Amino acid sequence: MERLLERLTWPEVEARIEQGVDAVLIPIGSTEQHGHHMPLDTDCFIARTLCLRTAEAGAAEGLELLVAPTLNVTLSWYHMQFPGTVRLSTTTFLQVFREVCDSLVHHGFENLVAVNGHGGNIAALTVAVNHYFETTGRRVFLVQWWDLASDVLAEVEGPMIHAEEAETSIALALGQQVHADRATRDAYDRGAAVREAGLPWTSFGRYAMRPSGPGVVVPMDMLRDITPSGVVGDATRARLETGQNVVSALVPRIVQVCKDLAGKE
Repeated sequence: MERLLERLTWPEVEARIEQGVDAVLIPIGSTEQHGHHMPLDTDCFIARTLCLRTAEAGAAEGLELLVAPTLNVTLSWYHMQFPGTVRLSTTTFLQVFREVCDSLVHHGFENLVAVNGHGGNIAALTVAVNHYFETTGRRVFLVQWWDLASDVLAEVEGPMIHAEEAETSIALALGQQVHADRATRDAYDRGAAVREAGLPWTSFGRYAMRPSGPGVVVPMDMLRDITPSGVVGDATRARLETGQNVVSALVPRIVQVCKDLAGKE
């Protein structure tokens, strides 16, 4: 059965609504550089594929899930030094997210789960889901793979930042095109890379998706100032098995999130 909303005709969507849809998954990615070894659509591919696998796994448990169109241009201003990157302003992105949610709710889809594949969207999406509840009374749950699989990702030794071991491993496991022979290690110590570039930094600076210890939030860096390849971390350590372990944990957990939102056992 087709799970992608945009692949259905409007009568088919109407029929699905009448039959009952437990939740709609909204994949959110970005169109931005991912080093020499992965395409610009990597965040979109990860988010969309996780949503599709979740919809399929949910169906096996009697859960009716649809996948909304992917939000593929988001907050990537700090990648703009690399050719091909496309970005929205923060205010535009927040409005786009809200209007997508409003559109889905308008058609009767009451339960929405945003599945974010891009670390640069974290702060804005946290604001977005809270503001949406504040102004509409509707709860949108936000799923991010680095949070929902944090226990499995604990085996990754290096920093979880961008196009490195963790993200590349997940991309491999989901079937993304990965040129392993082009993988690089750059800006592994992000703080040191920033200081070497002559930019302001603090020893308490926090940037990784999996922070630990005391920290201070610092603005994003224009990435080409600190990494020639665009990788922040070590992509050469990526392994298919690592990604498979993460994906195997993620999919049933996202299914559970949908069940919880829909009030199903």
